[in-house]
Amino acid sequence: MSTLRSRAAAFVSCLLLLSSVSAQTAQDKPHKGSAEDKALFLVARPELGDPLFKESVVLMFPSSAVAVEGLVVGLIINRPARVALGEIFPNDQALKNSSVTAYFGGPVDPQTLGVVFRSRQPAKHAVLLFGDIYVSFDPDFIKELLKKPEKTPDLRLFVGRSQWTSAQLQNEMDRGAWYSVRAETNLIFSSSPQSLWRTLFDRAQPGPVALLLPILACLPFRGSELQLKVRHGAPPKTWGFSP
Repeated sequence: MSTLRSRAAAFVSCLLLLSSVSAQTAQDKPHKGSAEDKALFLVARPELGDPLFKESVVLMFPSSAVAVEGLVVGLIINRPARVALGEIFPNDQALKNSSVTAYFGGPVDPQTLGVVFRSRQPAKHAVLLFGDIYVSFDPDFIKELLKKPEKTPDLRLFVGRSQWTSAQLQNEMDRGAWYSVRAETNLIFSSSPQSLWRTLFDRAQPGPVALLLPILACLPFRGSELQLKVRHGAPPKTWGFSP
């Protein structure tokens, strides 16, 4: 158990270390090569016991993407939300009839939007995760992306996010609540998100996340500073999601 705890602690420390990675300027080219090999999905195990994360797959991204230090943040990528864009953007005629599906990114700040997308060019209002995959929480930038779907065909819109303190995530690791699986671009934008958890769960067994640590280096994410933006004064909203 002590070995499991020490390895879990090392994993959490590795995630938090992302906040100290040097910022990448908008002129830099996306980091290619082995970055995708070390980007992570966390895959929920039954031991987690939290219904909000039941059979969830969480794409982890650098802590430099959030405003508060000491937090570990990600987005659930396999939970479509029961909400239309017309509800999210009630005053925007151009988005009311959009066919884009919103996903439940997590229970924290469910009124906050996020987007993960592919881009061959650096994006000024987004953080590079790996390869050509970016994440943004800028509401105006997100609206512009949604209005021009032909320019970003690989895109996922999220409501809410997943978030832990380092101690909280370490406790879950100690309990063997998560598997760790190498992130893959095609899985982020999978056309069958309902089968994603089973696919990755079967791939990850039998080793829990802590036992996979020896083959994972600290995650070398690079990205410009980006703070989560929440519309102050807006009434809280809770979006439904499909189990």
